Amino acid sequence: MKGFFRRIRKKLADENRYLQYSRYAVGEIVLVMVGILLALQVNNWNEERISTKRERLLLKEINTEFKFNKHELESTVRSYIRIREHCNYLISAFPLVGSDLDMDSLAVALYRMRDLHSADLSMGSITTLINTSSFEIISNTELRTLLIQWEDLISDYFEREGQAKHYVQQTVIPYLARRIPQPYNEGLKDNRTDLSFLNTIEFENLIYDRHRDVNLLLHVVEDENTTIRTAIERIIELTHIDANE
Repeated sequence: MKGFFRRIRKKLADENRYLQYSRYAVGEIVLVMVGILLALQVNNWNEERISTKRERLLLKEINTEFKFNKHELESTVRSYIRIREHCNYLISAFPLVGSDLDMDSLAVALYRMRDLHSADLSMGSITTLINTSSFEIISNTELRTLLIQWEDLISDYFEREGQAKHYVQQTVIPYLARRIPQPYNEGLKDNRTDLSFLNTIEFENLIYDRHRDVNLLLHVVEDENTTIRTAIERIIELTHIDANE
């Protein structure tokens, strides 16, 4: 092709047809430019296609991850609601010794005080985006903003959850371990168990403190309209990809 164009230019130049030569040269330049532009456009199309494919794969991963997070958080909320109910049950019966409190119900309530359930929220996809500085892959601005803010959004929850777990590990479990053998439904009937601890100020404060920690945690996640749960729902919605697309 280059040889063909070269022969035409040479012929025009040899015949002193300079006007035609100039027009031809300009036309040839235009053709070259058009070819370059087409090549660039094809390259852009290919890059856009690859980027779209990467984004779709990432959206599917995020969608799966946040559906897991939703289930995990809801399970944790249910667990802490049960703990709060048992706290309320004990508090309503203070002082316990001499009350009509059922020993089996007491055993269940004390067991629930030891609960260390926590939300194992996954952040794998977001961590990857952070480590690779790849948030620009996400074309939806709202989704990109939610993902960037996610770590800060759940930091308060994790702080409260950590405080609740620490209190159980450092205070509740050791306190009960010194006073009741397990399982509690048998331990409360054990001859070695002195039930007078149930009427102490120390025990009552233990239950009140556990109730407070649980309430503080539930305050940020219990209601469906809380910021965290709203963000999870919105991320799931924005990352949904129709199988037919």
